[in-house]
Amino acid sequence: MEAPTITELQDFTLKSYVRLLEYLKQRYRIIPFCDVNYEDTPYLILRHDIDISPSDALTMAKIEKDLNVKSTYFVLFSSTFYNLFQGRNIAIIKQISELGHEIGLHYHPAQYRLYNQNPEETLKAEIQLLESFLGKRMRSISRHGPWDMDSFASSREYVNANHPYLRADLFVHESNRAWTTLKGLLDLLNNPHERVQLLIHSENWQEAKIDRESLLRRHTQVVEKRIENARNFMLDYYKTDPLVIEYEKSIKNTDSNYLNQLPLDKNLQTPDWKSLFRYYLIHTKIGWNLRKTKGKIKREFARAKR
Repeated sequence: MEAPTITELQDFTLKSYVRLLEYLKQRYRIIPFCDVNYEDTPYLILRHDIDISPSDALTMAKIEKDLNVKSTYFVLFSSTFYNLFQGRNIAIIKQISELGHEIGLHYHPAQYRLYNQNPEETLKAEIQLLESFLGKRMRSISRHGPWDMDSFASSREYVNANHPYLRADLFVHESNRAWTTLKGLLDLLNNPHERVQLLIHSENWQEAKIDRESLLRRHTQVVEKRIENARNFMLDYYKTDPLVIEYEKSIKNTDSNYLNQLPLDKNLQTPDWKSLFRYYLIHTKIGWNLRKTKGKIKREFARAKR
């Protein structure tokens, strides 16, 4: 099989990615970081940093599964584009793991410094969260952002994707859809090395050809749509929340001058029994169970009326 052309790879379509993988499989043993054996060469480590889109990562993970290729996907807790704690994103990361790929942590040293905490404790906390999400031990980490002060560069506890040994022979990536270096890409295709690391950002690769700026706009629109949905949800909630409705009704029916002239009553600081009952009804397990029972009874009555 002939190598894909540079022109094809500049299109960043999923079709061209499949062509690239099929070709590389002929020339390299493709592995995730967790399978690196420093003496068992040659190999190509396939790496993905999920900076923007977990759903695009899942699409790529399925393609690799179909091609019998395993890789490492690094997830970022501080991404501007996705919230790893959301159920949908956790489900996606679990699915990628279940497809046989390795999940690692994409740690962000610059962000860690903003926390004013011990960076090692922050790293361990994020790794423990990932391990609890997936029920698997994390073995690999990769740095997010430009090379700067990084206390984990020579970590012995984890396989660090940016360790000099793992980038020694040939390291090629396509950050921001710019192949770096172009000579490295040509070497990858035409001049096999003993140890290769290929970093692919799944959000760069799409079904159809699209330019860099339009793709960024598409990714940001997804985030904007999510924010718009959250805004609409809250607007609807304001219309149905009993506290808001009661408050607005009280304000509307009371003269503002009268409210401004009300004396401060210290007794108002102590909630009455109704307020306490309402609080416990909303915020305790007993309250939740009572509300669920009430909902079931209402539904049964509604069925009986039909």
